[in-house]
Amino acid sequence: MPRIKRIKIRKIKKAKFALPSLVTLGSVFCAFLSIAFVFKSQSLVGEAQMQYLMYGALSVIGSIIFDTFDGKVARLTHTSTKFGMELDSLADGVSFGFAPAILIYGFALHNAGVFGLIASFIFAAGALLRLARFNIEAPEEGVQTYFKGIPAPGGAACITAIVIAAIHTNFQLSTAFELNTLAFIVIAVGLLMVSTVKYKTLKGKKTKGDYAYMVIGISMFIACCFIWHPAVAFFFLVCYFVLYGMLNTIYFNLKYGSGKHRHRYMEDGSAEEIDDKDTDKSSKNEAGKPETDKTDKGADDKADHDKADHDKDQSADASETSKTDKDDSIQAPSDASEPESNPKDA
Repeated sequence: MPRIKRIKIRKIKKAKFALPSLVTLGSVFCAFLSIAFVFKSQSLVGEAQMQYLMYGALSVIGSIIFDTFDGKVARLTHTSTKFGMELDSLADGVSFGFAPAILIYGFALHNAGVFGLIASFIFAAGALLRLARFNIEAPEEGVQTYFKGIPAPGGAACITAIVIAAIHTNFQLSTAFELNTLAFIVIAVGLLMVSTVKYKTLKGKKTKGDYAYMVIGISMFIACCFIWHPAVAFFFLVCYFVLYGMLNTIYFNLKYGSGKHRHRYMEDGSAEEIDDKDTDKSSKNEAGKPETDKTDKGADDKADHDKADHDKDQSADASETSKTDKDDSIQAPSDASEPESNPKDA
């Protein structure tokens, strides 16, 4: 192979490792655009201001799209690295923590005073804590079939859906009640990101419940697009995602009692609910098992010891018998030689 061709192939292989990072930086760029659009909107009024805020919301959606594909690109090109993982985590903090918080603050919460500022900060802090928890709890092997708490992109989607739907429907958040309600919603989304409410990831082998979950969501989105507008349909889709996880968790808490149930996720991605009573019962069985094993082991050791003694005795008897036979065989030739010596002496 020519030397120039080998150099080109080597450069292509090195460039392949930069591809996932470029996709991740695309997410950061969209977040930066969103923040810039929000800053620009504050110097405008009326329809022009809403237009720039819409651009900011769409930029956050662009960050979500880039974040969806950076991991897929890394897996397809077999270029997953520790550097890429760390860069992705930092990028998510900017794209799904600070950018949506600044967006909702510039959209309406700046009119709520200090409470609006605190609400925006709680959302950003919740996103950062959610990402940090994900980094230490993510499984090294296998497929994670559920999220613990709303994922950071999902939380950003909630904020974006509120802004897009409000701008499209010309819903003005002007009264103190409306602003405080929005602030509470933003705080709730931030707290849900660090909660233990489980949300489906739709990864791995799909179950019947997963297919039903997807069919209902897609059908509702399409119906809302025909009845109203894609902006409103996106808002209802996000609400469906958030409420499904909450209602699913409440259902199992009521069915099994708080803290009395959990999900057991199989290797094939299927899931089943198990009761702690069954777990306690199996634990008791496991606790009693070592004693039985210990008793059986003691009995087996004793039997082996008796068998060894028996074999040792048999070996000793066989050795003694062999020695006796050997002495007899030595003595027999000695006796037989005596008759031959007598005639010679005579």
